[in-house]
Amino acid sequence: MSDQIKSLRSIPKTSTESRNLRLMVSKFRGATYATLNKYYYLRLRRSQRDDRQPEDNSNNNDQSTKKRGEWVTVKDNEQFKNYYKNQNILSEEEFDEFYKALQMPLPSTFRITGTRSHALSIQRLIKEVYIPAMEHITIDGAKVEPPTTLPWYPDGLGWQINATRMVIKRSPEFSKFHKFIVAETESGNLSRQEAVSMVPPLLMDIKPHQSVLDMCAAPGSKTAQIIEAVHANDNLKELPSGLVVANDVDAKRSCLLVHQLKRMQSPCFVATNHDAAHFPGIRLTDESGNITGPLRFDRVLCDVPCSGDGTIRKNDKIWTKWSQDGALELHSTQIQIFLRGVHLCKVGGRIVYSTCSLNPIENEAVVAEVLRRSKGALELRDVSDQLPELKRKPGLKTWKVITKDGKFLNSIQDLQDNNNNKNNDSQNRKFPKSVFPPDNANDLHLDRCLRIYPHLQNTGGFFVAVFDKVKPISQSEREVGDIEEDVHDDNESSNEPMKATTSAVIPTKRPISENNDDSKEMPPNKKPVREAPFELVPVNENEINQISEFYGLDCAFPRDQFLFRSEGKTVKELLEEKDVNRLNIVMTGTRAFVRQPSVESEGRMPFRLTWESIPLLDGMLSDRRRVKIACDADLQTLLTEAYPKIEQFGAETITKLEAMELGCCVFDYTTIDKSGGQPTDLTLPVWRGRASLSLLLNKNEKRALCQRIFGIIPDLETPEHLKLRSAANQLKAAESETLP
Repeated sequence: MSDQIKSLRSIPKTSTESRNLRLMVSKFRGATYATLNKYYYLRLRRSQRDDRQPEDNSNNNDQSTKKRGEWVTVKDNEQFKNYYKNQNILSEEEFDEFYKALQMPLPSTFRITGTRSHALSIQRLIKEVYIPAMEHITIDGAKVEPPTTLPWYPDGLGWQINATRMVIKRSPEFSKFHKFIVAETESGNLSRQEAVSMVPPLLMDIKPHQSVLDMCAAPGSKTAQIIEAVHANDNLKELPSGLVVANDVDAKRSCLLVHQLKRMQSPCFVATNHDAAHFPGIRLTDESGNITGPLRFDRVLCDVPCSGDGTIRKNDKIWTKWSQDGALELHSTQIQIFLRGVHLCKVGGRIVYSTCSLNPIENEAVVAEVLRRSKGALELRDVSDQLPELKRKPGLKTWKVITKDGKFLNSIQDLQDNNNNKNNDSQNRKFPKSVFPPDNANDLHLDRCLRIYPHLQNTGGFFVAVFDKVKPISQSEREVGDIEEDVHDDNESSNEPMKATTSAVIPTKRPISENNDDSKEMPPNKKPVREAPFELVPVNENEINQISEFYGLDCAFPRDQFLFRSEGKTVKELLEEKDVNRLNIVMTGTRAFVRQPSVESEGRMPFRLTWESIPLLDGMLSDRRRVKIACDADLQTLLTEAYPKIEQFGAETITKLEAMELGCCVFDYTTIDKSGGQPTDLTLPVWRGRASLSLLLNKNEKRALCQRIFGIIPDLETPEHLKLRSAANQLKAAESETLP
């Protein structure tokens, strides 16, 4: 077979010889045939990829060059450059600095999850253990800067890494830090997120008792920050009374959202699947069933879909595909989503509108139009005193729109004059009045918007505007029971939805997989997937009584808040509303107890605790199912071995375990981290078997915890005798199924 592969490599790549090759290969049988055919296929695909020309596009922005057999994007686009120069977003000298920054790679950034009890412990570990080890690293004679904190992020919990992949591969110190970041991210203790993306939630001023709506939430990085803010008092052992609703229009992205946010361990979280512009209204009722009003939120985040040219440093496709048409296509949708967010916000509440676009058509133009339609209900807030170390520029008061023939227009009058000269009114349909600067731009205080440019602090580009809702936006909103879902225009034909003019819009809400063709946005006419409804468990349910007795739950624990898949007082109140069936709820709450069917037949407690429920239940569990371990050796055994024998632990631990019936329990331990910080209380769910223990954490969480405490990465292989037992059980089950 090796001789055949050698001959395969020597065959020229032409269509005729390709056909002959397939005939030659077909005489082989079995694995040989499959191997050669696969090799031929890969060889042919590679040749096609290397020989094809860069993709043609309507903008004539062919900016690719061939380097080492692969096409590499040239980071330059004259149309992009000319468009933003004419917008006068910066002075000529500063614009050159801005454009050079766009051509540089974007540094990696992450933040430490601020609500976790060990956030400060992780922060000290980074500062006092990892950073000193990376301070004197040189690669090819050049010094590599260690990670640094983001100066504007509160409490020093935001970090930036300037090291390239090459540095991570060649430096053991950076490689070790990279593995640490990956492990802690998978455990939910760190969140990898672009720096400018962290800004909008920080400007929302969220309190633990407030209800918050994230209208376009996936993939969930900003929602995670919102949940952290709602859980700000967790260190005081207080369960928040707030509510976080994270919505996305795409069903797959909603599931991705749930996957990303389950690490947050919040009972206040609800994921929904709706078109944000038509998010359903919910009537609230009192105990007597009387309607008290519609569901409104204290805080609303409208991080809307956009053309995304602010992400150009990490999205090379924008260099070749950029055009103004992307912003024009989305302008109307952005207005509709924003207006719906205004309707859903309480009077006295706050709304934050944001995009990762630099285009004023998606930014100031949308803000001006919504301010006009709100008729005084909104006030654009001055937040220049917040995040003082964040460098930003004021919003634009004037901007230009470019026509298809490259002519810049300053106003709707210029458009009409241009059309009259050409006897063509098609431009009126493409350019509604709302895309042009308003006549009262100074009165709207558009300079209070935030524009974040890449060259200011080595970030991506971003736009943020913060609003206070000071009065109802419409007469219908003043009426009790209003559940208006459609945001109607005020009969101005100039603001009709625009027809699509190009397919060059580059999505900025990250798909599930950039290489997966199935991860495209859900078509507008496709109905969301309906999930199974949530149901509250009756207070006197026998299973609830068993759980309470077995684990010694405190009488103060709210027994009326158990759901099949959720818990939380605010969530419970939402699910009890008559209109809740209008919401397509994908997921809510935190798993507290999971049934173990394999032990139920033995007459033992079938429900075990989950790792994510520990922060919620820790203060409610009595000493009945608790084991206090006092030595590092016991904890290390628990973390480094898959199923340690009970006899491997200390005498005090063995005594406590032997007096305890089989089933789930919790291990308590007070640890001092490697950086020598303050003691940290650690509570771990453990399954107590007949002869061994099992820590109820997945392998990633075990490795992250062990690496943080002991500085080692354990090899968590399942013991051979347990593998044999599992195989025997599977064989036994298969035989029983085949019996008549």
